[in-house]
Amino acid sequence: MRKEDRLLKPAEFKAVFEAKKSCADRYLVLYTLSRPGSNSRVGISVSKKVAGSVGRNRLKRLVREAVRLNRHRIKPGYNLIIILRVAAKDIDFAQVQRSFLGLLGRAGLLVNV
Repeated sequence: MRKEDRLLKPAEFKAVFEAKKSCADRYLVLYTLSRPGSNSRVGISVSKKVAGSVGRNRLKRLVREAVRLNRHRIKPGYNLIIILRVAAKDIDFAQVQRSFLGLLGRAGLLVNV
């Protein structure tokens, strides 16, 4: 993902968490915050409880790829934070993508293309 498509600063993450709009499934938690008039940006978080550094980085790569492939389906004007749960430890890409799209749909951020 390009730098302008990512949440980078702790203050940006904090603002999204404080909005307290979230939905979750077995593998992922999705926090959202509306930012009218701008592109959607994404932040990814994986706790050390989920896996070691290699496993956490693998999971982040899977989520980034799911976001990249479905970027055109995300409603513009939102900050998103995706948190991976411990159950996602041994997840494959198809499950990540299915979970991500399901959460977008539940949050009302999925655009049918």
